[in-house]
Amino acid sequence: MNRVSTVPLLITIAIVISLATSSCATRQSSTRIAEPEKDRALAELKRAVEERIASAERVRLEEESRIRVSAPYFYKRFDLYPAGTGEPEFTIKETGSSLKPYETTVIVKKARFTTKYHASRSACARDKEFMRDIGTETDTYVYENGTWSLLYSVFETESTSVLKGDTWQQVPGVVERIAKGESESVFGNVANFFRGIF
Repeated sequence: MNRVSTVPLLITIAIVISLATSSCATRQSSTRIAEPEKDRALAELKRAVEERIASAERVRLEEESRIRVSAPYFYKRFDLYPAGTGEPEFTIKETGSSLKPYETTVIVKKARFTTKYHASRSACARDKEFMRDIGTETDTYVYENGTWSLLYSVFETESTSVLKGDTWQQVPGVVERIAKGESESVFGNVANFFRGIF
């Protein structure tokens, strides 16, 4: 009687040991897979950042003439990433989520060129004078479905300069960003405001 009842007990113990061994092997296997995946994610991130930097130069002429709206003003802007400022800094961290396993911040030097803010679109279109802001861009990316997506970007200005002849001269103190002396009727300002919104 005792011998008969110990057989199922032995079978149960064997199954538990087998499952535990299998679970450990699976955990070790998933750990081995995670490291190559992280390496692939980092390589993909570097490629995405390099493409973002290269594309800024490619679209420069198009961006230089494009009028943007920040109601009730109009302005033009383009960005460049100066050569020789060093490699972008990467900080990658694991999120613990299986859907979005990695998040990262990328820090890179950037030059942002902006005209003054104009009350009218036509005045903005005529403006060819850009101010140059040198600073640091911090981009936050998330890794999902094998690709990196940019969540948001923050640009911090370190210095501002204006072009005098052929040289950029640094502007001390607060820089006036809004164009002055543009004649614009009240009706024109209201029309521009709604144009900016819609």
